[in-house]
Amino acid sequence: MIDDELRALATRRVILFGGKGGVGKTTIATHAATLFGEKAILFSSDPANESFDAHALYQRFLDQNLDQFLEIGDRGTYLDRDELRRFFELSLPGVDELMAWMHIGELAENNPEKIIVVDTAPTGHTLRMLSSSEHFQQFARALDAMQAKHRAMVQQFTRRASRDAVDAFIEDFDARAKRYRSYVDTFIPVTLSEPWVVEQTLRLIHQIDGEIGAIDVPFVVLNRAVHDIDCDLDRERAKRDDAARARFVPRNVVDFERSCVPLWSGAAAASAVEPSRESGGRSGRRSTTLTFFAGKGGVGKTTCASALALQLAKKERVTLLSVDPAHSLRDVFAHEPPPPNLSVEMIDTKRKWRELRDTLGTEIERAMEALTPGGMTIGYDTEAMQQLIEIAPPGADELFAITRLADLTAGDTRVVVDTAPTGHFLRLLDLPQQAGEWVREFMRLLLRYKDLVPPGSLGEELVRASRALKVLDETLHSDRASVIVVTRPEPVVVAETKRLIDTLKQRGISVGGLIANYVTPQNECKCDQTMRGYELEALEGLEVTQRIERRAAPPVSLVELSTIVSFA
Repeated sequence: MIDDELRALATRRVILFGGKGGVGKTTIATHAATLFGEKAILFSSDPANESFDAHALYQRFLDQNLDQFLEIGDRGTYLDRDELRRFFELSLPGVDELMAWMHIGELAENNPEKIIVVDTAPTGHTLRMLSSSEHFQQFARALDAMQAKHRAMVQQFTRRASRDAVDAFIEDFDARAKRYRSYVDTFIPVTLSEPWVVEQTLRLIHQIDGEIGAIDVPFVVLNRAVHDIDCDLDRERAKRDDAARARFVPRNVVDFERSCVPLWSGAAAASAVEPSRESGGRSGRRSTTLTFFAGKGGVGKTTCASALALQLAKKERVTLLSVDPAHSLRDVFAHEPPPPNLSVEMIDTKRKWRELRDTLGTEIERAMEALTPGGMTIGYDTEAMQQLIEIAPPGADELFAITRLADLTAGDTRVVVDTAPTGHFLRLLDLPQQAGEWVREFMRLLLRYKDLVPPGSLGEELVRASRALKVLDETLHSDRASVIVVTRPEPVVVAETKRLIDTLKQRGISVGGLIANYVTPQNECKCDQTMRGYELEALEGLEVTQRIERRAAPPVSLVELSTIVSFA
């Protein structure tokens, strides 16, 4: 019983529920928090959740730490306080993950008698959040490298070692990051029995065990497990459940049984519900050269994006780009290569950051040599900057995705984009302007110090990036780009879908269609027919372009995949 397994975790400090979008993380996390009662604090780290305000948390973080950061930067860099302040106050890519991790640590530290239950964002972004400890510790090392220059200069002139309040601040900052990391002691993956979901969940567990480490994975939750079999379809689903359980051996798998009455029940009976009518519009307009598929995690964005790309590739060159760090596309094309006209790309953030870091490292050394009289303190200057660029920031996935999109939109290839879930997708749309602000700030600094630091390749790259970002932002707000929104027939998903569509319209971004995916079909299963009634009611009021009914099994070939939805 899942309740018995959860009660056994009552002494843990922080329990995270994670997995692919749409597997039921929120349901299981809420169930666990309810089971723990007053001892639990439930927190959602998903930016799509309206209660999570990462920017407010970041502002509070700056209010608490900015003065010390500016003092350290003033001591250890060639930038003045106003220049440093502008950088800190710019929108920070990846702030959602950094602030979520920090807030979880604060909750655990300030509530030692409580269990912090975390409903996480989908896979890729949760892994980035869990790596935030290293980012904070890396930043502490960079701060210490800057302060080391100050210590050396004080010792040189006073002939004695000196430590002050800044050293104490850096030590506390680093110690806090280590404490917060130690509180996160439990991760519970949630999965469905669908093959693609199982594969991604296995990768997630492998990364938790390997790259993250020191976090216990006591069991896996198999959500919507079929126990009450009343038809042939249920028997097939039960077999698929068994196959999924076998993939996780020897790890313990705990079932969370499906319900034939949804959690939002209280709606009218199925017999009283008429199917919502599909609108006459068609998605995937020919004038569009850049098409995003967006929506809540688990709605089927990857499936629909792949279907459109496969259809378009029959008559033109297409690039299918994944900007979701979980990269579900790898499962779609794992056993069958794409057709000749279709290029499938996934951003390898670690590799690209290594390349950028190596390039920046050379530029930094050259700049420090130019700035430092006689090279007297170049070791400290270079070390501080190298520490800052050592590891990829949490928002690096989106940064590299935006630069790749800028390159692709400059060509003649049709581009289809499989995006991250809602909150991170909206962050991606903001990046051309936000990254442009960073680029302009760097260019301003290069111009200010042009007599000391020749612009070189870094300056040329900044100019190129500035132009490309401007063109991409113009494309996003033109008829060359559109967003096809994918939803599922559940009130929580539909509510998020409506907010997404409203937000896109407010930003002047075209909505090219709305697909209702995973609708339960008419069949002989009593449980399915009950659910179908609730689902159709949930979709009422949406201008659905197309409806995709749930299949008994996922598509097994690219040909089958290309036919699940029509974009003619």
